[in-house]
Amino acid sequence: MSTLMLGICALLLIISMILFPDQAFKASLQGIQLWWKLVFPALLPFLIITEIMRGIGALHGIGALLEPLLRILFRLPGISGWLIALGFTAGMPVGAAAISTLRCEGQLTRDEAERLLGATHVLSPVFLITIVGVGFLHSATIGLALAVIHYGSMLLVLLAQRMSSTEEPLPLTGFRRKGVFAHALEAFRAAGARDGRTFGKLLGDAVSVSVQQSFIIGGYIMMFSVLLKVIDLSGLLTVLSSPIALLGVWSSDELNQMMAALLPGMFEAHLGAFAFTQAEAVTSVWQYALLSLVLAWGGLSAITQVRSLTVATDLRFKRFLKFRLWHAGIAFILTPLVWEPLNSWLTRQKEPLSAFNGGQSAWALDQGTLWPFVSPMMLQFGTILLLLVVVSIFTAFLFRRGER
Repeated sequence: MSTLMLGICALLLIISMILFPDQAFKASLQGIQLWWKLVFPALLPFLIITEIMRGIGALHGIGALLEPLLRILFRLPGISGWLIALGFTAGMPVGAAAISTLRCEGQLTRDEAERLLGATHVLSPVFLITIVGVGFLHSATIGLALAVIHYGSMLLVLLAQRMSSTEEPLPLTGFRRKGVFAHALEAFRAAGARDGRTFGKLLGDAVSVSVQQSFIIGGYIMMFSVLLKVIDLSGLLTVLSSPIALLGVWSSDELNQMMAALLPGMFEAHLGAFAFTQAEAVTSVWQYALLSLVLAWGGLSAITQVRSLTVATDLRFKRFLKFRLWHAGIAFILTPLVWEPLNSWLTRQKEPLSAFNGGQSAWALDQGTLWPFVSPMMLQFGTILLLLVVVSIFTAFLFRRGER
């Protein structure tokens, strides 16, 4: 059935491109711009670094340092700390590629990999605060509030998944016997020896694999950009909104604006956020709740990207979809509950997260790009990782002291 549906969608896409060649071409160019200026710079450096760190064994060494904290907090192996920091910095779907590789190597169990797959599928703070907040909504405070709700709802889902996990937590034996630093050094050396590639070979493989994965993601974005344009030209929005208009809750103009904003978000989060904030002035808390839902859902484009990156594994795609629905639902419910107090508190702060402002008052896809933010993103990633390592070492110290 899935093959049949995909075949029908592909056939309809080809027919629509024949019927609307000019619009399809312009939509594909918009998809290329989106990929090159927002997605590609956010993903490529982190994909290359992750592959290099995995090859030399540093990823496993850092994972051993993070083992005490993440085993106790989330019932996850220490190596997942790198993946969580990666997802919370670079955004989706950068974590899916690393999770797929680690699952194939046996470094993650299926349950751990599935939970991590959902936890790392988030948007980057640069996109949420700088582009959506400052660029689209002209407020760093609103962007920061959306980011807090986005990541907070994800952590709630991750904790819920931790409580419902059927796997028995593994015992913390490595750092008990040798100490946390000796255990990390041993894991680093063992992983590097298993890989065995020279640094030159490793660097070439890392660049080749990362660029290939980035181009696959770009192809999906282009395809869904064309698909969205075709849906807009087909008049499907009017057909879908007609039954809802009979309820009399919204006027036809309001309903058309809402559908025009929500539908792109169901397919592609970046285009959805842009369409949502460009329709009308976003002022109602329920409008922000819908925006949080769109951002947490992530879009079918990114979801299919995750599917393509994990197709060689035994990970259950249905569980990943449930994770997305849980995240979107909790973000939607949480937004009206905390929006007013959260914004009041952030407004009282002086220049909240002004480093993300970048001196720009608006964001235009034909002008703005994420390339200047690569270095701040790297710094943010290192800061998150260092904080996790320090807390984990402190946790290991308290754990060993409590045993004595």
